[in-house]
Amino acid sequence: MTGDPRRPQDTVTVHGGRGTSAVESESVRQAAAVLARAADDLRAAAVQCLGVSRDLVVVPGGSSAAGPVSGAPAFTSPAFTPEAHALAPAALALDEAARAAARGLAERADLCDLLGWRLLRAAGLYEEAESTAQRLLGGLVTAGTFGLGAAAGVLGWAGLAGLGLVGGAEVAGRLAGGAFAGGLPAAVAGWAGAEATRGLAPYSDEVFAGLGGGVAVTRPGPAQGRQGVAGGAGVLAHVAREVPVLGDDDAGIRLTRLGPGDFAGGALPAWSGRGAASVQEALARIDDLYPGAGGAPEATIAVQRVTAPDGAVSWTVLVPGTQSVLPADHPWDGRTDLELMAGEADGATAAIESALADSGVGPDEPVTLVGHSLGGIAATALVSRAGFAERYRVGGLVTAGAPTGLLATPPGVPVLHLETPEELVSQTDGRSAAENPRTRDRVTVVRSLRDSAAAADRTASGSLPQAHAVSTHVRTLDLAVASGDPRVTGTTDRIGARLDGPAASTVFYRAERTGS
Repeated sequence: MTGDPRRPQDTVTVHGGRGTSAVESESVRQAAAVLARAADDLRAAAVQCLGVSRDLVVVPGGSSAAGPVSGAPAFTSPAFTPEAHALAPAALALDEAARAAARGLAERADLCDLLGWRLLRAAGLYEEAESTAQRLLGGLVTAGTFGLGAAAGVLGWAGLAGLGLVGGAEVAGRLAGGAFAGGLPAAVAGWAGAEATRGLAPYSDEVFAGLGGGVAVTRPGPAQGRQGVAGGAGVLAHVAREVPVLGDDDAGIRLTRLGPGDFAGGALPAWSGRGAASVQEALARIDDLYPGAGGAPEATIAVQRVTAPDGAVSWTVLVPGTQSVLPADHPWDGRTDLELMAGEADGATAAIESALADSGVGPDEPVTLVGHSLGGIAATALVSRAGFAERYRVGGLVTAGAPTGLLATPPGVPVLHLETPEELVSQTDGRSAAENPRTRDRVTVVRSLRDSAAAADRTASGSLPQAHAVSTHVRTLDLAVASGDPRVTGTTDRIGARLDGPAASTVFYRAERTGS
């Protein structure tokens, strides 16, 4: 089921989670096998109809009003007789009916194939495997980018700083809606950038795996024995802290509570006094925490307290993504991205923990963390730490567009990851969505935008800002939930139960580096 554009809901693939039982799985496979046999029978019937068409007698030069059917033999006419002339109209009508029947049977065979495929996908029993050619090309990409990373490492701090600056500036340019055009006309540069994004998407995890591995091998000291992306990120994080042109180390994080006057519109987001009715709504709210979209100050996070009808209290933390590629006066920057990928101490998780402490979260009150991009990495990093789980009761974790494949999450905590290959960001850990950890509680939903028949998805597939946007991931989750996949609905039901209640209040915080 690849190649042709698909319905948007057919571009969603789910990995991990609690699937169907063994008995249910066998029933689904049997039903899919029945559909496959029906498709074969329908195609055999279509061939018989074409055989009838071939045997019909037509007048010389006559033809059916219907177009040819794929695989149909060419018409031949026997010797023309008066009797044949009299039967010609009826023969032409029968020929038309036979060909139309063949086309209809072939279409129904294709439909049976599609229904069987959708049935297996809905039950979590179908995954598309990479072809041998794709695996070979992926290996070549990894090897090539490993060489680039190693070359930058051999050049020393200048090479590593240059790699970070060029890569960061290019990603920032694309996320801002542009890229290095090199003097090309805007239309040509835009087309080239879109095609490059679509072409790179299937191999972006190999690109980052190779680069990170190359850097780590040539700089073992700052890599601290870590291999691959984690080691490479550790080296670049060290550069970001130590090279003066990029920024110096800091002494800690300072939080400031925000009021209506701190937002560009002079008011807090409209939802601040209302719980989220769904996981999708909670995720969509993160857009209001970005300076451009929601008018919030840089590095703003939200902590919402919700009281259920029975008086039970739960909390939701909303965490946006990177707002500066270069080191900044706040921890929502490229340096923190690198520290999180390397598993080092960072300012974003420190800010979230300080906000929870300031809000007065109790040890038995469940906390759900929802993060986009950097916010998703930070939220996952926190949940993966034993000390955090000892201090707080984690109710759930939702990430969108975040590279989380290198982090483990504790059993019993419902986890939902949303990714698109075309955003590139979620593959910066060197892993594709299919390579994310899979447990009964951890589900990854990935959607291929370039395979979608929807015009908006096709446009987003060539644009990093659109592919990485919160709204794109919300739509992915909408489609995944609508599919009825039990792994998705089971996870969203578990997480969503703690997001809403009759009473809610939200505190907004801005984080700053105290050393700036």
